[in-house]
Amino acid sequence: MLDPVLLAPPADVDALFRRIQWDRSRLVAHGADIHLLERGQVYQAMRAATEGANENRAQEHHADRRRAERGVALGPLDTGILRYTGQYLHGATVPRRSPDAVDPALLPQVMRVIATAEQACAGMRIGLDPRRGERATDKRDWDRMAATVDAAVRRAYPELVDDAVRTVSFLMCSEATDRSRSTPVEDDEEPAGNHADLDASARKTALTFTDDKGSEKKWLRDGPRTASAEFWEFVADRSAGDNEVFTIEDEEMGEGIQLHFYADSIARITTVRHGEAGSDPQYQVEYRLVDGIGGYRRLVSAFVSGGCAALDQHGPWMSDVTEVERARRQSRHT
Repeated sequence: MLDPVLLAPPADVDALFRRIQWDRSRLVAHGADIHLLERGQVYQAMRAATEGANENRAQEHHADRRRAERGVALGPLDTGILRYTGQYLHGATVPRRSPDAVDPALLPQVMRVIATAEQACAGMRIGLDPRRGERATDKRDWDRMAATVDAAVRRAYPELVDDAVRTVSFLMCSEATDRSRSTPVEDDEEPAGNHADLDASARKTALTFTDDKGSEKKWLRDGPRTASAEFWEFVADRSAGDNEVFTIEDEEMGEGIQLHFYADSIARITTVRHGEAGSDPQYQVEYRLVDGIGGYRRLVSAFVSGGCAALDQHGPWMSDVTEVERARRQSRHT
C-alpha cells in the first residue's frame, strides 16, 4: 500500500480507495473531513488530519452510518435527546441524564420533551416480579409505561424520529425500575377491594410456604414482616424454569392457595372433611386464571388477610379443570 498511497497522484489515491475495502473509522478518528470521505475524496479529506486520535468522533461517525443504513436522519432535537440520555452512540446503553452533553442552546427544548414524558407517566410505577428473580421487574408495567410515554411524546412532538422517542421512554422506564429495586419490598397485605366486613380472626396468624422442590418456610404473625412480603421473598429466592408452583397453607384452618406460574392460574383449596379413623381428608379445589404478577399479588393479599372466604369476590372460581383449560384458550384468542 505504501507506493500507491505515498507516491501516486491524488486522483489515483482516491481511485484506489474506491476499489478496495478499508476501515474509514481510523481516518475519521484522526480528523479526516467526513463529507469529503463520503464523496470518495480521501486525499483531500486528509488535509484536515491530526496526529492524535479522537475515538469518540469515530464512534459517532459509526453510529451515524448505522442509522443512515436504517434510513434514519436525525434532526437537531433528535440529536440533543439522544445525547442527553447517553444513547447517541449505542442504543443498548442504559439511559441516564447527561445535560452537559447537550448543546446549551438546545438544552431547554430537550428538557421540555423530558418534562412531557415525566408528566405522562406521573404516578405510574414498575413493580417487581418475584417470579423472575429478586431484581426482575414486571414486564407489563414496563410496556404500559413505555406506551404511555411514547404516545404523549409523539403527540406533542410529531417531528421526532423513533430513536429519540424510544430513548425517552427507555429513560422513564429505567428510572422507575431503579426506584422499585431500591425500595424495600412492599408489605402489600391490604387486600384489593373492601374486606372491612371480615372478622379480625380471619386474618392469618401462621402460614407455611412451599415450592415444587420441597423447600418450606414458616411465617408467624408476631414476626418482623408481613406474610405477603415473606412469601414473595420466598418466591424470588426459589422461582426458576423448573420451579413454578408455590403454595401458601394455613394448617390450622385447613385451607390454602397454590400458584401455578407456568399456567397463569391459581387454586384455592379448602378442607371439607378431615381424615378420621384412617380415612383420607376430603378437599374442595377451585381454580381461576390470573392476569400477571399484579393479579397474583392481589389474590395473595386477599388470602393472607381473610382466607379462602376473602377470595370469593375475586372469582369466578371453577372446580372443573376442563373448564379452566377452556377459559385459558379463550383468553389467549382474545
